[in-house]
Amino acid sequence: MHGQVLARHDALVGPHYDRIINQFRAALGAGGVIEDTPSRAAFRDPFAPAGQDWYEPGVVLMPASVEEVQAVLRIANEHKTPIWTSGQGRNNGYGGASPRVSGSLVMSMRRMNRVLEVDPVSATALVEPGVRFFDLHDHLRAHAPHLWMSVPDLGWGSIVGNTLDHGMGYTPYGDHVASQCGMEVVLANGDVLRTGMGGMSNSRAWQVYKRGCGPSFDGLFMQSNYGVVTKMGVWLMPAPQCYMPGWLQLQNDSDLEVLLERLRPLMMDGTIANQPMIINAVCAMSAFTQRDAWYNGAGPMPQAIIDEIARQPMLGAWVMRFALYGDEQVVARQRQIVEDALGSIPGATLSFAKYDGHDLPDFENPHERVQAGIPSIALDQMSRWYGGESGGHVGFSCAMPITGHDGAAIRNLVRNEVNAAGLDYSGVIIVSKRSMIHVGLVVFDTADVEQGQQAYAVSRKLVQTAAQMGYGEYRSHLDFMDLVADQYDFNNHAQRRFSQLIKDAVDPNGILSPGKQGIWPASMRA
Repeated sequence: MHGQVLARHDALVGPHYDRIINQFRAALGAGGVIEDTPSRAAFRDPFAPAGQDWYEPGVVLMPASVEEVQAVLRIANEHKTPIWTSGQGRNNGYGGASPRVSGSLVMSMRRMNRVLEVDPVSATALVEPGVRFFDLHDHLRAHAPHLWMSVPDLGWGSIVGNTLDHGMGYTPYGDHVASQCGMEVVLANGDVLRTGMGGMSNSRAWQVYKRGCGPSFDGLFMQSNYGVVTKMGVWLMPAPQCYMPGWLQLQNDSDLEVLLERLRPLMMDGTIANQPMIINAVCAMSAFTQRDAWYNGAGPMPQAIIDEIARQPMLGAWVMRFALYGDEQVVARQRQIVEDALGSIPGATLSFAKYDGHDLPDFENPHERVQAGIPSIALDQMSRWYGGESGGHVGFSCAMPITGHDGAAIRNLVRNEVNAAGLDYSGVIIVSKRSMIHVGLVVFDTADVEQGQQAYAVSRKLVQTAAQMGYGEYRSHLDFMDLVADQYDFNNHAQRRFSQLIKDAVDPNGILSPGKQGIWPASMRA
């Protein structure tokens, strides 16, 4: 059964419906309550396969202030009605804005979209949860052009939402959890908490020093359902003198293992300070064309066609994008180190571009944009590999050490299983200082019922098989949250039991996002 979820939530069905909805209308105003079916569809999983009705949003609530968030939670507590919270709801590939319990109210934070403060000296920003990457970028261009931000590949999402789900970007500040500093959180009972130095009402260090005195709470509100984050601090990056994006093309599939062994020291010593992305030929080509431009047959694409794609300009069996940043002379030396380490891989092609970090051009290449902290949505094309506008994907994303052994193991596992399901293998590896994330983009045509079923079935199978090999997912699609939580099994699932203990203490009525990351309130655990 998909996601082991409950049946539809029926708290808002029956004679009490009008009374409860009128309470929300009174609290939020007419524009703060969305009931009509066409408008609610925008808060559904955009990649839901044909015929899927597992995670349907109920009425959508759109508070515009902390006080309105408090009002929503007060009403939800009164009626013990579950509320599923999202920032922009753009977590595509992982369920979008859809709730775990179908029919739950969805509280979207899109109207709380203010950049509250930018400190040009300390290079920090304070933002609300509806602020998109595009919004902060526009604000910085107008008010602090000497500062860069970090962005993921698609800039339409919420900065807060992306960070809370352990999202990543591609500048040296691309570890968004590490670049977050200070939160304001509305707890389930309506109380307002500020974390870290925000615990002082007159603090001057809320956005510059992560910890306060005593326990640090920020991590509790990431990938959890313990509160609603209404403000978050973000560290920004001073524009570098030199920005040098680079590309490495590898001829052979087996070169991936060699690359990872040579890349690890460059990451650990800081020679490469951002998060390189390594992508296979199919994934790289999906950013530019659809599958039928190369092959329209059933089953996985033949290796001969994949080899042909890999021979195209600027591609390869694997291709890595990365960048160097900083003082021009330092960057020149870093380039030499990278060339010595990676350029000597047999058959490899290494190339660089060079830009003034204070005077960037209008990049045509979306990869060069995002590594310079400039939002884009151009890479959304990758979801259209099958089916064009009806294309979609499920993200299967595992964490592991940066070694050739681990990279080969997860590549072979995902490729073999996805191919066995009749689908093409589209692999992405995002590398940090000591770890890497392998994202298997299980791409499919959402209008093809059988293909959708295969995509979900193989993704569920991969969760368990990868866990047996020691690879756990770092974020999860709605449909697999319980299954993923099951894999974290040390000491009889001590992590989950601790999560439930906190949930029962801070949200006794179980109103906040029940089932998120497999954390269910006591009333729903059966």
